[in-house]
Amino acid sequence: MSMAGKNTENENRVIDLNEVRTQRLEEKRRKTERVFMNQFLGVYCMTGANSMHQIEIVDVSEEGLGFQIPFNPEKEIPITDKDFPIRLYFNQESFLQVHVTIQNSRPAVQNGTRYTRYGCRVDPTTSTFAAFQAFVRFLKVYGEVSQKDNGDVNVFFV
Repeated sequence: MSMAGKNTENENRVIDLNEVRTQRLEEKRRKTERVFMNQFLGVYCMTGANSMHQIEIVDVSEEGLGFQIPFNPEKEIPITDKDFPIRLYFNQESFLQVHVTIQNSRPAVQNGTRYTRYGCRVDPTTSTFAAFQAFVRFLKVYGEVSQKDNGDVNVFFV
């Protein structure tokens, strides 16, 4: 109670535990997606005449994706095409190619490094769109149920 006998705003604040739980689950899912996309997949954008440039995925949804590339002061706009294919390599020989359209771009700083971030819509008319959506759904479920290996189990090789 405040001096005037009225409750302050902080004293009246009710915490919705379901909302907190949902927020933590979303943070875990996004972190898991980033780790999966950037450590287990090779992700490249196709530019120009048969050239690829590695990109870092920062967000995915069933309709689109976000990626970033390091800022280059000599080339202020690193990507000049608005529509282009992105390849998700699952190994050295196979990939899933989706076509994207840039919806927005903005500067970003992460761990002291400057980037340009892009938000893209994935073209739903391509034959690979359903596979992309299924992959994103897998990432979402995996992020919700995966567990961290704490190294508490011994592994024996026979």
